Amino acid sequence: MKKLLMLLLLLALCLPACAEVHMGPPPENWAGDVLRVTAISVGEGDALLLECGGERMMVDGGPSALFHHLTGALEARDIRSFKYLLNTHYHDDHINGLYHLMKNDYAVQEYMHPYSNVMVAGDKLEKRTVEMAQQKGITVHRLYTGDVITLGGAIIRVFRYWDIPNGNARSMIERVEFGEASVWLTADITGKAQEYYAGKLEPELLKADLLKAPHHGITPVQEDFLNAVDPRFCLITNYEDGVTTIKSQMESRGIPVLYSGEGEVIMETDGHDWYVWQNLL
Repeated sequence: MKKLLMLLLLLALCLPACAEVHMGPPPENWAGDVLRVTAISVGEGDALLLECGGERMMVDGGPSALFHHLTGALEARDIRSFKYLLNTHYHDDHINGLYHLMKNDYAVQEYMHPYSNVMVAGDKLEKRTVEMAQQKGITVHRLYTGDVITLGGAIIRVFRYWDIPNGNARSMIERVEFGEASVWLTADITGKAQEYYAGKLEPELLKADLLKAPHHGITPVQEDFLNAVDPRFCLITNYEDGVTTIKSQMESRGIPVLYSGEGEVIMETDGHDWYVWQNLL
């Protein structure tokens, strides 16, 4: 009886990250409530559109120079409004697209970021983005480690590493869950931050079906972190020729990789299965 209980416990711990991953679009009879994560093609930059239960959010928005790629992708989907815009950190290849969405009168309920008022005042990109939100009457909300937000039926848990004064290391990362499916959106976290999360977070939180590679694939994935996440697919928000080490890491483990710099990557799940495909430019 004790062995049976232990087995059931182990199975229960596995449930949040046990969805099957299929490379290619979903079958024609695919229906019902889904979570869709689209990595919009903005070169070496993050612009992640999340859609679930009729609600939408952006996690970062890419650089100003490729804002037309972002708006083109949104227009193709007839999207003019968002529940949330979330900025992981205030580097231009992450924050500028969000600023321009608000400036161009996209409807937004909340602009979210991880910074204190002092940090906002001290960075010109974050300061102007917060000021734009305030000018447009958009609620500004600071997020803290451990906060949980919802998007339709999806649960989004946010975390932040503080130990070293590095903007990339201190990027806010998000674990997105929908049913049994999960994906890590890791912003630009460094090796030190990866080591911290690998040692700090519970194994059932670290494990995920999909991984957005840290820092556009420029920063290698630390082995302890990669072992803990144990993904079945890796998204790299860059051009294929912009990365080397992480490509070899994934190939050695037989993990499929797609590069959003080459065209938008779409990841869709019903909570039991993921379907992952790409629309090449």
